[in-house]
Amino acid sequence: LARREETPDGTRWSMPAALPLPGDLLPLDADLAQRLDGIRWTLRTGPLVDELINHLVDDLGEPQEILTSLDRLAAATGQDVDDVRLALAELVKSGDAQVQRGEEPADAERLEAHRRFRLVMDWEHFHEKRIQVSRGD
Repeated sequence: LARREETPDGTRWSMPAALPLPGDLLPLDADLAQRLDGIRWTLRTGPLVDELINHLVDDLGEPQEILTSLDRLAAATGQDVDDVRLALAELVKSGDAQVQRGEEPADAERLEAHRRFRLVMDWEHFHEKRIQVSRGD
């Protein structure tokens, strides 16, 4: 990973700005590569989903549905619009929510920041499928 270069001032070591993924360096079977991709997706989207869920639960009281936009959700959660879009895509992918424009399903990953959509939550599914650990101090 590190690169070594001999210069008149001595040896100079450097690292790439972004480290390669394991599959870029090692031969991985398809199942392992898929599991690693899932872990990376969860690590990326987990905190974003948590912020959005905190807003929906703590601020809005677990609404079945809301009429909103990415801009509004970003402002309410203190997140970037693209991060809210990722969080919504994860909620839809996991079956916890639906995103609709009018009566038709909408692609959460292609929502425009300012356009309104209906976020329909399936709280029963959410609570059944997600692990929640509480610690009383």
